[in-house]
Amino acid sequence: MKLVANILTYHNCPVEVREKVSFTPEQRCFMLKKMHAEEAVSEAAILETCNRIEFYLYAKKSFDCNAFLTELIGQVRPVAVDTWAKYSRRYAGIDTVRHLFEVAAGLDSQMLGENQILSQVKSAYTMSLDCRMSKLIFHRLFHNAFRVGKAVRTHTSINCGAVSISLAAVELAKKKIDLSAATAMVLGAGENAELVATYLLKASLPRLIIANRNPQKAETMAARLRTEEIIGRADIAGKLAEVDLLISSTAADEPVVTYEMLKNDLARREKPILMIDIAVPRDIDPDISRVECVSLYNIDDLNQQISCNKKKRSSEIPKARAIVAEFTDNFSNWLHSLNLVPLISRLTQEGLKLAHTEARRYAKDFGEGNSDKLKLFAESLVKKILHGPISFIKDGGDEELSTEQIQAVDLINKMFLSQDEGD
Repeated sequence: MKLVANILTYHNCPVEVREKVSFTPEQRCFMLKKMHAEEAVSEAAILETCNRIEFYLYAKKSFDCNAFLTELIGQVRPVAVDTWAKYSRRYAGIDTVRHLFEVAAGLDSQMLGENQILSQVKSAYTMSLDCRMSKLIFHRLFHNAFRVGKAVRTHTSINCGAVSISLAAVELAKKKIDLSAATAMVLGAGENAELVATYLLKASLPRLIIANRNPQKAETMAARLRTEEIIGRADIAGKLAEVDLLISSTAADEPVVTYEMLKNDLARREKPILMIDIAVPRDIDPDISRVECVSLYNIDDLNQQISCNKKKRSSEIPKARAIVAEFTDNFSNWLHSLNLVPLISRLTQEGLKLAHTEARRYAKDFGEGNSDKLKLFAESLVKKILHGPISFIKDGGDEELSTEQIQAVDLINKMFLSQDEGD
């Protein structure tokens, strides 16, 4: 059997091309069921994110996985075939294991150390389970991937500190005010604005106001976030008295929040207000910072912190790779232990070793001249006991073991051989 991964990622394929090779959950489920129907494929999983589409297969050595996947993709999405043929890459054997572990650890992410990828790997495994395409090998493989992801995030700082503008803005807000008791206004309804709003709500913000020029876009965003307070730009000044935090991210060509627009309201204000402008060009007039109650930060202030965080994360790569290497070696040793010839040899050797030990132990009870006969008897008994298990795992050939045979090999390792390795 062979373990392979055929992948297409952001490393060598731009998003405008990569998006042609994307599949709905229903389509991925369909492909897994097609793999289940293919006798040569024993186990499979499909991992898809905005940055990657990866097919993991455990199949017969003689099986052409590349041709099979190309044909399968053509059935589901014909327009993707040429892109897949041009940009996809292949891992085989232990390189497949190492790649999956690096993905789960966040080492292969566009944003180093990101956390979301681990839950996406778990979702891929869950779908594989649902389609009955994860058995002994993938159970072990994916659960080890989860452990790698957790270990790297626990024992390194690879995911510490914001490295995106949206998250950096919210982290700055957390340092300056108590978000759990604050009212925040997010100005804008684009991707960054929605990310800001999402992070704020995750931080237990009790009240969020969305302000935008386009009411329909604001309503759509509010529906996704399950929040209801929406205002137009003309209402910003009137609502600001209720706000502790304003974060702005629009695509406007000139300031949306001006000093002239707010100077009278801000002059009467007693409690402080934090304003964070993550737009380019800037949304918030820099002159507003002249008002005593205002603390104003812009994207350059955040970029300094992001740059520092990126350096810190990068410095953790060697430690993370060491963890991945340890888990990869352990999995490789386990996978190697499933090889049939070494297992039969070791099982026989251990059985005969036990027979000889017991024969010597009881030799004196059978008289001087019977020690050789006792040894032969013990050897014969052990061989007869092992004949059944060995015949079962040998049935079907050395290379193309069934799932039941592989499970038997794993069980034999655990029951009879694992203790010897620890002695």
